[in-house]
Amino acid sequence: MRVQRKRRPEQVIKVVLLVLLAVIIAVYGTLWVAQRPAHRAQKTAYSLAVSKGKLKTTTAFSQYNGNQSYYAVTGTSSKNVPVYALINTNKKHATTVVKQSAGISREKALRKVWSKRNPSKVIKITLGKYQGNVVWEITYLNQKKNLCYEILQYRNGSQLKSIINI
Repeated sequence: MRVQRKRRPEQVIKVVLLVLLAVIIAVYGTLWVAQRPAHRAQKTAYSLAVSKGKLKTTTAFSQYNGNQSYYAVTGTSSKNVPVYALINTNKKHATTVVKQSAGISREKALRKVWSKRNPSKVIKITLGKYQGNVVWEITYLNQKKNLCYEILQYRNGSQLKSIINI
């Protein structure tokens, strides 16, 4: 007859801690791998903004995906003027640099959408190009939790496109 050994509490604790550590490492690794493309895109955008857009500093990054994709980089020009650089993600990386003072601010674009549509949650706001115009694209959820888009012209804030209840 075989005698069963009782596990000591220390062994159980070690096993539980090892399993917990393995789960933490797996979750962290998965998140790191999932974020890698976004970090690579940001690094590329900053480098292109400096080389093609002649930005001296870069402070923020977002990505616009319309008919064409753009990286939007916030920064300052070599003359310390606050600017946005819009970099086409195609192979030529055509870059458009606009002064921040040449259009409506991010906050003003958000206020326009809030006052007109009263979204329950703004998901994203980014600069891009739509039909040759520099635009603000605001993605939000309406009160019914449906996905919506507003595209406002950067220069004056006029609405170019609105997609509601996707």
